[in-house]
Amino acid sequence: MLNLSARLLTLLLCCFTGVTFSILAAAQGYEQLYSDYRGSLYQIRLIEKSSNSKAGLGSGFQISDDGLIATNYHVVAEAVSDPDKYQLEYLSVDGTKGTLELLDIDVVNDLAILRQDKPGTEFIQLATDTPKKGETIVSLGNPLDLGMTLIPGTYNGIAGGSFYDRIHFAGSINPGMSGGPAINIRGQVVGINVATAGNQVSFLVPVDKLAALLKHFRQRGNSFDLQELTHQQLLDNQQRIIDSILKAEWQKRPLGEANVVGEIVPAIQCWGNTQESDDNPVKRIDKGCTGQEVIFLSEDFNTGRVEYEFFWLEAKDLLPSRFYAEYEQQMSSFYPGNTAGEEDVTKFRCRQAFTAQERNGGDEPESKPERNEKPIIARTSYCVRRYKDFPDIYDIFFLSLSVDHKNRALVSHFTLSGFTQESAEAFTEKFTSEIQWP
Repeated sequence: MLNLSARLLTLLLCCFTGVTFSILAAAQGYEQLYSDYRGSLYQIRLIEKSSNSKAGLGSGFQISDDGLIATNYHVVAEAVSDPDKYQLEYLSVDGTKGTLELLDIDVVNDLAILRQDKPGTEFIQLATDTPKKGETIVSLGNPLDLGMTLIPGTYNGIAGGSFYDRIHFAGSINPGMSGGPAINIRGQVVGINVATAGNQVSFLVPVDKLAALLKHFRQRGNSFDLQELTHQQLLDNQQRIIDSILKAEWQKRPLGEANVVGEIVPAIQCWGNTQESDDNPVKRIDKGCTGQEVIFLSEDFNTGRVEYEFFWLEAKDLLPSRFYAEYEQQMSSFYPGNTAGEEDVTKFRCRQAFTAQERNGGDEPESKPERNEKPIIARTSYCVRRYKDFPDIYDIFFLSLSVDHKNRALVSHFTLSGFTQESAEAFTEKFTSEIQWP
């Protein structure tokens, strides 16, 4: 009969042996997965033609027996925007090199399909079922040009807070792994590596987006114009976003003495902050709301963004001239929420005006102002810049500053990037009507 110490030692040894066996079994399983699918994996190289040198790297994987390769659009975007300067090549795990032809793209979901000049013999099947939350999946790719790597992690469903579907993957995706596959234990692709937030918080494009793009290519073939295709995808995307926003019930939230717009849809998240100190006589309360993801078009150009913010400023025992000097100084640094270069967009053209807004919004009979109550006066700027390649798509920048109170002010701002004028006008009308003063 074992004494207590011996029994505890035996139990610990059994537990340790069980854990060791589980780890060993998992390692052997991952090793087998890598061995089975390494022949389907490729490094995607952006080659600068003049120097014949690498200018960018990503990952990709073969998805058909005729040599089709899937990757992220952002991996190949520079070759799309400047084909005279860049070309695309692949490098297999075994060292085979070759050229790539771009066949189809989905800029909204950051996907591209290419074809090898010499099709490989192995490819990976796309999954048709969704993993269960908490299921282990494995990301494959080429981090930091270190060679193909396998990263196990956890499937956590579709991440919230975005207009664009992304799988939350608890694993460490690193630069260079973009465009590689994430597979289930059966070796089927469930997602495509796309981004990371660090600390094992990473994101994948769901495989159904790739399946839809592959179907689109098979049906349409090579006969399409990339610019025309991008244009239509941007138009469809902005319509989808504006429809969801305008159909939603807009919730108002207090800010200082005013009521402003809160989180309209789950894809828009709001944050707040108060700035108050003895050194600054003006108290400021901030509320900023934004969609977290954007559409990547090039290194210096992104779109598909919705953001709005409000600032309530107030001061006690401060002359109006001093208050407005502080006010103007604090509000002098607004800029659009997305990036774009001179080759992408025109300069902003702005329309400025003074507008009158009834107190409490004036949208309900019981909230109409008394006869002796004056409306709120604000100085507004409405600015637009046109996309040079897509003449009916714009960035819109709106700014409103109240100007008729001695020591109180409300600032309202929004940026819409990649929207039509009709969508922007509908949003502006709704946005301005929702702001309420007491």
